[in-house]
Amino acid sequence: MQRHFLSQKDLRTFINQIRDKYHVDIKTDKVEVGKEKKQVYYFIEGKLSFFSEDLIPTLCWIMDNKVELPSVVVDEGATRALSRGADLFVPGISLFNCDCNPGDIILAKTTSGIPVSVMKVLITKEEASANKKGKFSQNLHWIGDEIWKMCKNPK
Repeated sequence: MQRHFLSQKDLRTFINQIRDKYHVDIKTDKVEVGKEKKQVYYFIEGKLSFFSEDLIPTLCWIMDNKVELPSVVVDEGATRALSRGADLFVPGISLFNCDCNPGDIILAKTTSGIPVSVMKVLITKEEASANKKGKFSQNLHWIGDEIWKMCKNPK
């Protein structure tokens, strides 16, 4: 994968987008962007931190920077399924720690608070609570996937 540093203008735009979307201030002047197989990757200080044009945070970045994103707590069965790439269904949710609206990026966490996947919400928290069934969110990134391997073992 070829990578290059963002220009000062693009860096400011990137930092502002992260602040607006995740309410986190990034203090760096070293952000690289790389493209491979129609996927975009953003590296902060050499470590994979975001992917996709939608700026999805990696679990590595979230854990390293102790970032608190909206989340749901999932039961043990859902944790196992999510760690294999499955989407999250309402019955697997133990607790909502978010307003959870469609399109939101949230974390799925274990009962002990460990993030296991980055998810995109598909239905509202209210719909999920009322129906008690159905697909709640799409799994975008989980512990053990290719993105996890890229950020844990940089080349």
